[in-house]
Amino acid sequence: MNSHGVLRVSRDVVIQKTADHEFVAMSNEPGVPGDVLTIAFSTTGSRETQIVRVMASRPVLVKGVVKHELRLERVDDHAAHRDTRRAHAESGSE
Repeated sequence: MNSHGVLRVSRDVVIQKTADHEFVAMSNEPGVPGDVLTIAFSTTGSRETQIVRVMASRPVLVKGVVKHELRLERVDDHAAHRDTRRAHAESGSE
């Protein structure tokens, strides 16, 4: 029996804001272009979340260690939900 669900995998990343709607993240894991992610920012005791889409992922060498630079674009909640449903429909999961 197939079922629909959500998998959340937490990982620490370093985020830098590059433009109003764009971020760059340095991660130990590569990203998949088109994937929709949620970033949770921890700032002075409060937590803010932002929904983003992976635009590009590339390996980079940082202090002798391979990291992955993810270029992220901010998306609104409605667009993220629509894109997730479309991806499930295209894969035959819905």
